[in-house]
Amino acid sequence: MNKLFAISSSILSLGLTATAFAAELGSEYTSLICPLNIPDRPHIDATLTEDDIFMKADEVDLIEDGYSTLMGRAEMARNRQQATADRIEYNASDDTANLVGNVSYWDEDLFLKSKDAFLQFDNGVGNLSTANYILKESRGRGTAETMVLDIGTRTDMEKTDYTTCDPDNQFWQFIASSLSLDHENNQGKARHAILRIKNIPVFYTPYISFPLSKARKSGFLTPAYGTTSRNGFEFRTPYYWNISPARDATLTPRFLTDSGVMAIGEYRYLHTRGQGEINIEYLPGDNARDGKHRNFIDLKLSQRFAGTGNIFATYSRVSDKFYFEDFGSQLSAASTSFLEQRLDFSYAGTNWNILARVQNFQTVDRSIPATSRPYKRLPQIVFNYHRPKKNNALNYGLKGEAVYFDRGDNIVISNGIQTNNSVNGLRLDLKPYVSFPMTTKAAFIKPKLGFNYTQYSLEDNILFKSSPNRVLPIFSLDSGIFFERNTRLLKTDFMQTLEPRLYYLFIPNDKQDDLPVFDTGQYTFSFSSLFYENRFSGTDRMGDANQITLALTSRLINQTTGKNVGQISLGQKFFLRDRKVTLPGRAIRDEGSSAFVASAKTTLIDHWNISGNIQWNPNNTQHTERLTARAIYRPGAGKILNFSYRMIRDVGSIEQSDISLRWPFGRNWSVVGRWNYAIPQGRSLELFGGIEYEHCCWSFRAVARRFLTSINGEFDTGLFLQMELKGVASIGRKTVGFLKQQIPGYQNEF
Repeated sequence: MNKLFAISSSILSLGLTATAFAAELGSEYTSLICPLNIPDRPHIDATLTEDDIFMKADEVDLIEDGYSTLMGRAEMARNRQQATADRIEYNASDDTANLVGNVSYWDEDLFLKSKDAFLQFDNGVGNLSTANYILKESRGRGTAETMVLDIGTRTDMEKTDYTTCDPDNQFWQFIASSLSLDHENNQGKARHAILRIKNIPVFYTPYISFPLSKARKSGFLTPAYGTTSRNGFEFRTPYYWNISPARDATLTPRFLTDSGVMAIGEYRYLHTRGQGEINIEYLPGDNARDGKHRNFIDLKLSQRFAGTGNIFATYSRVSDKFYFEDFGSQLSAASTSFLEQRLDFSYAGTNWNILARVQNFQTVDRSIPATSRPYKRLPQIVFNYHRPKKNNALNYGLKGEAVYFDRGDNIVISNGIQTNNSVNGLRLDLKPYVSFPMTTKAAFIKPKLGFNYTQYSLEDNILFKSSPNRVLPIFSLDSGIFFERNTRLLKTDFMQTLEPRLYYLFIPNDKQDDLPVFDTGQYTFSFSSLFYENRFSGTDRMGDANQITLALTSRLINQTTGKNVGQISLGQKFFLRDRKVTLPGRAIRDEGSSAFVASAKTTLIDHWNISGNIQWNPNNTQHTERLTARAIYRPGAGKILNFSYRMIRDVGSIEQSDISLRWPFGRNWSVVGRWNYAIPQGRSLELFGGIEYEHCCWSFRAVARRFLTSINGEFDTGLFLQMELKGVASIGRKTVGFLKQQIPGYQNEF
């Protein structure tokens, strides 16, 4: 049979509707989706095979291979495509049809309605007048005075418009004098395009091009704006350059009324074996800093090769130490201490891996003295070998490192005499070990014996010998038992476990004051650190130990789902002798036990996720050294409330509370906010609040913010606005990414 017209759903895949948000929403948000109001398809009371044609009307004059006329509720159907009209005139000889009066068309992705239509089936060309269209995927709709289709190839429309709003409440609308869609090249072009909001023209362009899908295309992105007390009014006009399918770039002039014009560039590439990103910011003359040139570069590259090989590079640098304080947009950027420059080469074999690294740091924190700044690693070689782990068998391995540390010359002047106080040199560290794990379903015991050999080769200095070394044995015994029982709580069956654990560690004392400290610190005490072999984070110090760790963990597991809904762990170290190995300037530790540490977390209460940690030290007059608590309340989609508190007393005094939320009120409104408060200082570190309005085709956000920007206690304030036309673009500062960072669990459904 002759083919019915096969109007492609790509006819109107407007590039402006690239955000197909409807397909990504959960059922909770369907109330925020504008209704499409597509009429139901007519029912076909016949069984059709592929390419069969179906015709139906009140009156039918059917002539085979001739001119057929269907009048009164006329219908045609083929495959998943259907059309109705008051009158259909089908010419079988040249495979064309006239559809007259109340023309409607349906397929899987598109609905069309027009006054009349003429279709040429042999070449797939159609002409429609006074057409209305609805796109199901992008939920867009519009009208066109005339529409010319070259099905699957090209669509041209005159005097057309587009929106994702409900026709009865049309907040915004795009209007164009002409629109041309090239489906083969996936591009669209519009002339004399006007954006109207509440029927008020707010944007005009004589020409605009865009992709017909989510594919990228070069062009200007929507501008962003905001205002802060440091930089004044800010305005950005980004230009996106789609270099190739695997490469792109964004060039953005950033206009700052108090500082000048900053150029921002971003370049990205992505392919099957690697990816990379380069960000550059440059301000030729900062009016607020006596015309100084300011710049920032950040580079990250990763490349895989030969199966398990990888090359990774990162390079970050700023022109001066005030850069993040002046231009950073959040507290974490303003408090950055170091910027890393690193190149890694790694490769993994069957039972081994190797890493070669060169590394440097730029110190940004002005309060850090030269003698406390990190060393360069030029280079560092790390090698690890381990036999595949087996139970009731001998396991062995080797951890090795060779690294050259360099911090240049550190000149010290004493009594008018200059001396070089820097310590640079090579460190070789080897840790062979053997273990014999014995594990069953109910218990385990894991004895382990290792040795640590460390050799230095130091350059001329006044503090240490040129070739100091250290050799130490390390013995540990880890053991545990698993108990379990069935229990019932809140009308639910659970399995409760009880897991006592005993860990013994012995390392003899070796005076190590004759060794330099290149990259070693002391681990933050936590439940996990109870089972570390070394209490120091680097190999310049190997802590002496004769100690026992006692720990207990209990879990609550839902027997139906297998989900761990609650867990509590507690433990403590008991020292059988004083710890004499310390970092420079630290005293010998003679306590008989460590702090008592406990951690807990649960999701047993509906909609709540609660966790906390406490470190209580009986040897300290203040007893509680660390305390953290966090509660997340998420009763439904779009609702999130976070509470957290932390207190640290063992290194200075830190006590902070943090509250953040996103909470709907009314049908379309939500409030967002965060309050990060330093309790001892009695000041807010981060404070912002705002509102969101979500309509089915547009949204609006306004956020006012005050935040700490420098170590000197300087604050910045700002007001940021964003309007989003759903299915088109955003106007204003990109607040969604900021809110996701600041409010854990925040989601933007569109």
